[in-house]
Amino acid sequence: MKKEKLDAFTDAVVAILITLMVLEIKLPQVTIQNLMDVLRHIGIYAMSFVVIGITWLNYNTFFKYLNHLSTKTIWLNLIFLFFLSLIPLPTQALGENFYKKESHIFYGIILTLVSVVYTLMQYTANPSIAALTKAELARLNKKNWLAVVLYALSIPLSLVHIYLSTTIFILLPVLYFLPSKKLLAAEDK
Repeated sequence: MKKEKLDAFTDAVVAILITLMVLEIKLPQVTIQNLMDVLRHIGIYAMSFVVIGITWLNYNTFFKYLNHLSTKTIWLNLIFLFFLSLIPLPTQALGENFYKKESHIFYGIILTLVSVVYTLMQYTANPSIAALTKAELARLNKKNWLAVVLYALSIPLSLVHIYLSTTIFILLPVLYFLPSKKLLAAEDK
């Protein structure tokens, strides 16, 4: 399979996910009394949109430097897209039941699974990335595994207090806000 074909497929799935997510927002009638509820729904959507957007940006940045696709990378990409496609479900659960710890646990489980598969996919593809040294790839892998650990920690932290998991959900995307500077520098060449 040509890498461009898989990349186009992934782009299409991400576009559909974001569309589905916005269509699933069920806002109550906006009044002064429930304005905070409406803003919370929008904030949760924005949080998930940023997670999907940053994941897609980083995926595309590393993907363009692959020299070839292995069958394993293709399968991991499909599994990655499957878990990514589940993000609208916990987004909806958080929007409707923000103060229930189960909604935070659900969101944490899905983001952990997305992170695990993304990390495995990138790790599997590392030998095909010519733009980075082994040391740079190791740093990138550490960052990916840190995300896995933090998202996994959000699950039990939801039992302690929902705002602990919310903090992880909000702050962790900052870790990925910019893809590897080395990859971006290679992109300019």
